[in-house]
Amino acid sequence: MMKLRALPAFLALSSLLAGCIGENEDVVFVEPSISAPTADVQAGVLGATVTGSFTLKLVLGPRASGPSTVQLGSLAITDAPNQQSVVSGLSLLSPKPFPVVVQPDSEVTFDFFYDLGDKTIPEETENALCLPAGVRIAGTIQDSLDVGATSVASDVFEPTGCP
Repeated sequence: MMKLRALPAFLALSSLLAGCIGENEDVVFVEPSISAPTADVQAGVLGATVTGSFTLKLVLGPRASGPSTVQLGSLAITDAPNQQSVVSGLSLLSPKPFPVVVQPDSEVTFDFFYDLGDKTIPEETENALCLPAGVRIAGTIQDSLDVGATSVASDVFEPTGCP
């Protein structure tokens, strides 16, 4: 009779333990995400400029085979469907240098600011940035645990400063 009373407690404990598996448990390669994207278009005499910011988060789960060294690939402002680059060659400023090592069961977050330096964009690029459909920040990272580049893109957003 004792064994039957212990069964419900065992089942309840098993259910609780199964629910404790973290959302990053199965992340065995670095998983990048971009959040809080911004772009500010500023018209000038010789053309428009673009400045902005975004946050890049790199997550590696506990089941990874070891730490990963991550290199930042290309980053650009793309159209809303993420099919075409609108502004490439963004000059990125970050308080942390790349490459960065991401340990298993951890995440690393970067706040990036970007501009075009002293370059300007032509009117057609300004128009593409200001389409009602919006734009994305998109790019790639290279994860030493994975073969090939890993793509990452922000949600669609609308730049400020558009005419």
